[in-house]
Amino acid sequence: MSVYALGPIALWVGLGLAVYGAVIGHLGGFRRDPRMAGAAVGAVFGVSACVVLAYALLTAAFVTDQFQYSFVATNASRAMPVWYKAAAVWGGMAGSMLLWALILAGYATAAMIATRDRLPRLAPHAASVLLTIMAFFLVVMVFSSKPFERLDFTPLDGQGLNPLLQNHWMAAHPPSLYLGYVGWSVPFAFAIAALLTGRLGTEWITAMRKWALVPFMFLTIGNLMGSHWAYIELGWGGYWGWDPVENSAIMPWFAGTAFLHSIMIQEKRGMLRMWNMGLIVLTFSLTILGTFVTRSGIIESVHAFASTNVGVVFLTFLTFVIAVSVGLIWWRSDMLRTENRLESFVSRESAFLFNNLLLLGIAFAIWWGTFFPFISEAFTGQRISVGPPFFNQVNGPLSLALLLMTGIGPVIAWRRASRYNLERNFRLPVLVLLVAGVAAVVLGLRAWYAVSVVAFGAFVAATVIQEMWRGTRARMASKGTGPAAALIGLISRNRRRYGGYIVHLGVLFVFAGIAGSMFQLEQEASLSPGDELEIGEYRIEYLGGDIEQGPNYAATVANLTVREEGGKPYRVRPERRFYPSGQEQTTSEVAIWSRMFEDFYAILEGFDPATGVADITLIVNPLLQWIWVGGGIMVFGTLISLSSPRPKPARARETSAETAAAATA
Repeated sequence: MSVYALGPIALWVGLGLAVYGAVIGHLGGFRRDPRMAGAAVGAVFGVSACVVLAYALLTAAFVTDQFQYSFVATNASRAMPVWYKAAAVWGGMAGSMLLWALILAGYATAAMIATRDRLPRLAPHAASVLLTIMAFFLVVMVFSSKPFERLDFTPLDGQGLNPLLQNHWMAAHPPSLYLGYVGWSVPFAFAIAALLTGRLGTEWITAMRKWALVPFMFLTIGNLMGSHWAYIELGWGGYWGWDPVENSAIMPWFAGTAFLHSIMIQEKRGMLRMWNMGLIVLTFSLTILGTFVTRSGIIESVHAFASTNVGVVFLTFLTFVIAVSVGLIWWRSDMLRTENRLESFVSRESAFLFNNLLLLGIAFAIWWGTFFPFISEAFTGQRISVGPPFFNQVNGPLSLALLLMTGIGPVIAWRRASRYNLERNFRLPVLVLLVAGVAAVVLGLRAWYAVSVVAFGAFVAATVIQEMWRGTRARMASKGTGPAAALIGLISRNRRRYGGYIVHLGVLFVFAGIAGSMFQLEQEASLSPGDELEIGEYRIEYLGGDIEQGPNYAATVANLTVREEGGKPYRVRPERRFYPSGQEQTTSEVAIWSRMFEDFYAILEGFDPATGVADITLIVNPLLQWIWVGGGIMVFGTLISLSSPRPKPARARETSAETAAAATA
C-alpha cells in the first residue's frame, strides 16, 4: 500500500473523532464531567493530528508529481517550480478545504491549550463547536471534494496551476486570508459556549479579545496581498475592482472591526451584550458566505478558480449556523439585556456605536451590491449587474465619515464628555482640519473625496499625535527621560491603547493611497524600436523586444527606459507570458517602477516579432504604494496591541438573573 493511501484514512478517522468530540464536549459541559470535557479536548488534538497528516501527504504528492491523483494532475505539472507545486495544494476546491481544516486545527489546538484551565466551564462547549465546524469541512472532503481521489490511469504530466496563480503574492494570499477567515471560529465558538452556559458577562469577551485581533490582522494582510496581486498580475493598473470574491473577503473585515470596537464598551461599561453576540455571529457567518461565493460556481470572477457542486452544502451549513445562533440569542435575550444605558450622545460609547453603524453600513452596501444580481433574478427573472460606480458612490461618503470617527472615538470621554474635555481634545485638531482643507483647495485639489481625505486625515493625525505627545511629555517629566525613550515607554506601558492609535495612523495612509489613485494618468501607444513618448513628467524610450524562455512558459518582453526630468534612466520590462502546458493561457506581467509618491506602470498589450512593434499601455499612479505601506502600519499596530499583557479579571457585578442562570446551567 502506498503511503499516500493514509490520506483518505486520516480524513475518515478525523471525521469520526470530530463527531465524537462534538457530542461528548457538550455532554461533559452540561454535566460538568471533567473526564468528558477532557475527552473533547483530546478529540481536538486527535482531529488536528489527522488533518496535519493528510495535508502533509497531499503536499508531498504535489511536490513529487503523483499524477495518479486527480487533484494533483489538475493543478500541477512537472515544469512548475517546487514552491508553486506546494502552493498549488490550495489552488482548487479540495486543497483549499484541506487548508481551511489545517488552519482550523491549529487555531482549535492553540485555543484549547490556552483556555481549558482558564475557562473550564466554557472550554468543553467551545471545543464541541470547533469540532462541529471541523466535521463539516471533513464531510465535504470525504464525500464531495476528495483531495486523494485517484484516476483510472496515471498521466505523464499534469495540467499545471492556473497561470494567474503562479505569483508569489498569490501563493501567500490564500493562507493569509484563510488565517483571517478561520480565526473567527474561536471567538464564535466561545460566544456559543457563553450562550449555552449563561456566562454572558465580560469573561468570554475579555478572554477572546486577542483571539479576535489575530484574525483581524490576517484578514488585513490577506486583503492587502490580494489587492497587490491584482495590481501587479492582472495588468489593468488598479488594485480593487469590487469583484464578488474581493467583496466576500472584505465584508468579514468590516464586521470583525466593528466587533473589536464594540467589545470595548462591554468591557468598560457592561453594555451591548446582545449587539456583540450578533456581531460575532455575523462575522463568522460572513466567512462561510465568502467560501460559498468563491466555491459555489454561482458567480463569474477572476478570483473564483473553482466551480463545484458544494455550494448548496455551504448554504445549508450557513443556514444552520445562523438558525442555531439566533435561537440561542433569543433564548438568552433576558440575560443579554444590561442595566447600563447610553448616557449622552457626546460620549465614547456613542462614538463607538456610530462607528459600528458605519462599518456595518459599508458591509451591508457591499453585500447588497454583490448579491443584488441574484436577488433581481429571483424576483424579476432578469439578472441586473451592479458595477464599481455603485460601490464607490455609496461607500465613499460612509468611508469618509468612518475616517472622521477614527479621530473622535478614541479621545472623547466615556459616559458624558464635558465642554472642557471637548475643547481640550478637539480644539487643535479641528483647527488643523480647517487649515488642511483650505490648503488642499488652494493647492489645486478639486475632487471632493480627495479634499475630504486631506482634511479628515489631518484631523485624525492631529488627535493621535496630540495624545501621544501629551503622554510622552508627562512621562518625560515623571521619569526624566528623553523624548524617544519616553515614547517607547509610553507605548510599552499601554500597548493596547497606543497600538490602536498606530492602526489608525495606518488607516490614514490607506485613505491617502485611495485618494491618490483618483489622479491616475494613462496613455496607450504602438511603438517601434527607438520611438519615444512622454506621460506626466516621464520620458520613455522603447528599445525593442525579446523572446525569452521561462521554466514553464515562453515570454515576449518589451525593453523600456524611463527617465524623469533631470533624473537617471530606469529600465522596465513588461512581459506577455504563454503557458503551453495544460492551461494554454496567456498572462500579462506588468513592470512597475515604484517610488514614495507615485508608481510608473507599464503593460505590454501585444508584440509583433517580425517588426518589433509593441502595443504598450503606460500608467502613472500617484500615492498608490501608500495603501500597502498603510496596511503594514496597521499590522504593526495590531502586533503591539496583541503583545499587551492579559487583563486582570473583571470585577464587574453580573446581574442577579445571570448569576442564577450560570449557577444552574
